[in-house]
Amino acid sequence: MRVAQDVHVTVSRPVTNHDDLSTSTSGHPDAYRQGSPGPYLTRSGSVYIFQIRVPRDLAGDVKPSPIRISIGPCLHRRARIVADLLAARARLMFEERRAMALSNEDKENDPPPPSELELATWLGQVKGELEVLSFFFRQPVAPITLEDQSKFAGIRDLVQISQQLGARERGEPYSPIVVENEEALRRAAAAKFNVEDASSTPTPDAPFAPAQMEPAPVLEEGKQTSQIVKPVEVEPVASVAGGIEVSTQEPNLTPETKSAALSNTTSLTGQADLPSAQLATHSVSRTEKIPLDEHGMPISLDKLDRRFVHRAPSDVPEFSVVAHQYIQSRIDEQGGYEGRNITTAKMRIQVFLDLIGDHPADRYSGVDLQAFVNLMAHWPGDPKERLENESPFDTLERSKRTNLKPLADKTLREGYLAVVKAALRSGMTKWGYPDPFSRVSLRYSKGHRKSKPTVPLSSMQLNGIFLEGVKTGYIDNTLLPLLGHLTGRRIGLLTYLKGSDIREKFENVWIAETDGIVEVDGVWKRVPYKTGDSLNYFVLHDFLREIGFIDWAKRRGDQFLFPDLMRLTDPAGRASTYMQRLFEKAGIEKGRREVFHSLRSGKIDDMRSKKIDDRARKMQVGHALGDDEHSNYGSRVITEDHAFEIAFAPLNERVDYTVFKDLDFDRLALNRRMKGHRQPVVEKAETVRKCSVKKKS
Repeated sequence: MRVAQDVHVTVSRPVTNHDDLSTSTSGHPDAYRQGSPGPYLTRSGSVYIFQIRVPRDLAGDVKPSPIRISIGPCLHRRARIVADLLAARARLMFEERRAMALSNEDKENDPPPPSELELATWLGQVKGELEVLSFFFRQPVAPITLEDQSKFAGIRDLVQISQQLGARERGEPYSPIVVENEEALRRAAAAKFNVEDASSTPTPDAPFAPAQMEPAPVLEEGKQTSQIVKPVEVEPVASVAGGIEVSTQEPNLTPETKSAALSNTTSLTGQADLPSAQLATHSVSRTEKIPLDEHGMPISLDKLDRRFVHRAPSDVPEFSVVAHQYIQSRIDEQGGYEGRNITTAKMRIQVFLDLIGDHPADRYSGVDLQAFVNLMAHWPGDPKERLENESPFDTLERSKRTNLKPLADKTLREGYLAVVKAALRSGMTKWGYPDPFSRVSLRYSKGHRKSKPTVPLSSMQLNGIFLEGVKTGYIDNTLLPLLGHLTGRRIGLLTYLKGSDIREKFENVWIAETDGIVEVDGVWKRVPYKTGDSLNYFVLHDFLREIGFIDWAKRRGDQFLFPDLMRLTDPAGRASTYMQRLFEKAGIEKGRREVFHSLRSGKIDDMRSKKIDDRARKMQVGHALGDDEHSNYGSRVITEDHAFEIAFAPLNERVDYTVFKDLDFDRLALNRRMKGHRQPVVEKAETVRKCSVKKKS
């Protein structure tokens, strides 16, 4: 990523893109200091400054200043290392932001771009975290304490004992002294861990006694269960979380499962009960008991049942409460409408709560996220395979037993994990806790199938879709595939088009442009669009004028072009459903990645094959122009010359467009879908709902 050269009048101007940190092209080891400090690095006198630009796709229409963090006076090599580490973390936070945006995107029903306040709040969090990292990176490496050395020695001894025992079992050479004195050597190694005495009495000022907590059960392979033995007394959250409930079911702990969590454990204790102001620079207190297996080796914490691990006390609300507020805020942003994207988000958060448990929001960690990823390796990818009255643990067990097809990798990362992270992070600015999942690197199962790209539609398939759409008699089935094919725009934006959105921009060149908001039944609603670039006008092909679509649309004025869809609660969502049914009716099999979005990809390929300018292609389909400075110079809308190229581009000779000629658009617009009627029901002209939006000046 390139950064601006003019940073400050007193800051050195040259900022390069070289990544070689060893020597320059001249071979001199200090060549960077003679010229440029290197990527992401500037200098003001003897002080080095890290800087990075916010990607345009995250900033939307706002143009924030580059993020700058002072590294301080130090050696150039040291500043170079710190800058690389800060840049890596900044890129990860940018990717996390993109993942959060994708989790909120319901295919065609795109979320609004971030507001200036929301963007400023997020940038403040990014800069704060980078400043904390810069502070720690500049500190000298702390020496290993005697206590840590003792613990490392204990782990080394246990590993050596296990190696000798394994060698004896395999018939390989081993040390008889170690094998014959196994028990004594294990006790000596365990003593180096300074294990607390379970019978010791806690001090009066101690907020908890970790040694008195029963270790969490180990989730054995193939033995996840949801049978109830004695539910923990948890206040029902349904009244608080508005539909996000906490499972009170516990696994049936068999003697084998309990024996796996041995009493010989060690406690990881951190700084407990830190003031909220210090949470940003201190790790969250942990008091989890680390059980040992039958060989005396510590069991990985992500293998434990995370619902029952002991966590430090906290006055921060439980995750279910934070998630409820997050879901409610998303509902409020959509004018009180709870669409299927909201329902899906609630379901995914509930799965996390059922598998990991409902704990204070600041007491989760990367271990919980890794445990969730481990369990979801067997989660069925097909929603029909998830029974309604079955607990998540029972679903996982049945899926593994019957070998059901697992989730797609993208669905797990950008669906389940993204919404859990977004919900948990939404409480950071309300309750003052740091990001529990910051700097977490997860391991994923290789069993998750990778996502496949959208497949273009053939000429034969287009002919079938167009013909079947006209046969149905519905205006949306007839025109939406054609508009998607000729404009390359998303179905959500096309659904909300009105007659007044269409105008003649250049001589004999017609365009469509939406304001981004419309009024439906007295309520202002946002038109589904992805970024501000989607609101720029796009060119309508001259074929639409030839078939009479332009004249008909202009006559409708402020009425919607697809009134049968606009009378529904979720017009864009229902339009996507209708298009899927239409494609199946045209003989296109479901699951082949041949969907309505393929029309958008096909339009881009068609313009590329006709040598239409790259900037014009991006603006026609509503894509961002790019992050580099050169791409943002010049007109940010389609120019007259390029508009003529798009409007009068030759049509595909293998596609039959004659099915759209001589159509009565007025009559098609009166047809309605009615329950119990397979054929369209004609509505009287005077009862067609009109939009009360004022005409554009």
